[in-house]
Amino acid sequence: MLKAVLFDMDGTLGDTLPLCVEAYRQCTAEITGHTPSREEVVSFFGLSDRGVLAGLLGMAHDDPALPVDRFVAAYERLHGELAPAPFPGAVEMLRAVKAAGLRVGLISGKEHYTALPTVKYYGMEGLFEWYGLGLPTHNCKAERLQEVMQLWGFTPDEILYVGDAPSDIELCHSVGVRIINAGWASTAPAEEAACLARNPEYRLTDFNALLPLILSL
Repeated sequence: MLKAVLFDMDGTLGDTLPLCVEAYRQCTAEITGHTPSREEVVSFFGLSDRGVLAGLLGMAHDDPALPVDRFVAAYERLHGELAPAPFPGAVEMLRAVKAAGLRVGLISGKEHYTALPTVKYYGMEGLFEWYGLGLPTHNCKAERLQEVMQLWGFTPDEILYVGDAPSDIELCHSVGVRIINAGWASTAPAEEAACLARNPEYRLTDFNALLPLILSL
């Protein structure tokens, strides 16, 4: 019996991946004079804000000089232009999931630097009971899933993850959690083959199909 749903943010609740990429590109260009390609930026995804920024700048993630504030400023400056709203109906979907008696959390590779501003910008404050955020050293989503299962006393078959990346599928399978692979973002077609190759339990390309599927499980 399904008891909880954990959501990714980027590419799942909002089409925010282009925002993330451009914020890293502009911040890196301001500091180094070199604008990294999209591919350079994406190669570090899975790491948190500090991890990606450190990789692009050739710095240690725990270096006090790491210009996190400049990255966050670029991210917030670009938010209204590149990711002005969540996917239509996302806020209502989250409310409906909660109203159905399911517990709701967010598991994202983001750290609080960018996760919380986006949650606030999208009017999603108060909709997540628990946050499992990223680390600069490695993709920790599997660990976050295990943490929330232990915290809430649920077994893997009682929770569900909704995420867009191929790595999300692998990490969910590694801990026995079912995944709805989100294939509705502008960036999703490029990863469709990689996602399908990893055999997600479910893959949706229409955001409007998400709530009915969750409520049927």
